[in-house]
Amino acid sequence: MDDDMDEELVRWYRGRMVTGPFPAFDGAEAAALERETGRPLPEPYLAFLQASGGSGLDYTVHLPECEPEPLHGFDALHTLGRDAAGRYGPGTLLGEYRDNTRPEFRSLLPIARSGGGDTLFLDLAPATHGRLCAFVFGVPWPGRLRDGVFTEVAPDFDAYLDALVLDPDTAELSWTDAADCDPADPWRRAVETRLDREAPHWRTEPWAVGQQD
Repeated sequence: MDDDMDEELVRWYRGRMVTGPFPAFDGAEAAALERETGRPLPEPYLAFLQASGGSGLDYTVHLPECEPEPLHGFDALHTLGRDAAGRYGPGTLLGEYRDNTRPEFRSLLPIARSGGGDTLFLDLAPATHGRLCAFVFGVPWPGRLRDGVFTEVAPDFDAYLDALVLDPDTAELSWTDAADCDPADPWRRAVETRLDREAPHWRTEPWAVGQQD
């Protein structure tokens, strides 16, 4: 496989691995989103959509207000434009904004979600334009976050990307997903590149020893 095939699987943005698919950036769709929200997209986030705008960002971020579970990931990115059916459905930025009917959240654009439904928002209000916030659901189990939390995450999208971490569990899971692939497989090569960059000692971990060629 050549590097162009790798590019369809992953792209790197500010040192973070973004996974596809990667819809082509459409300025008309960005303008439509801005008309609907009544606010311009913050420059750091717009730059991300223009350069990458993929569908996955598999990292976690530290949220102190969510103790005893401070690490949370918003790995499913909402995409600009219409979905495969030609609609602004779930998982599209405009569709998620339209579905976000709570009055207190109307200045917030949902931009990503976790597997458990926690949501990452981009704040479009003039006084706080560009900051990132999140709503994390509570779970009534021992040792878990019991009550839902709405918290600030980062002052802007670039700061959010810089704050992301590849935690040990995610590193292990990513390698488990790729380890059985052929060593020349583009996905395996992308995962190895990511781990080499962000978890430089991963090859000595028990879950990796004996599974490398």
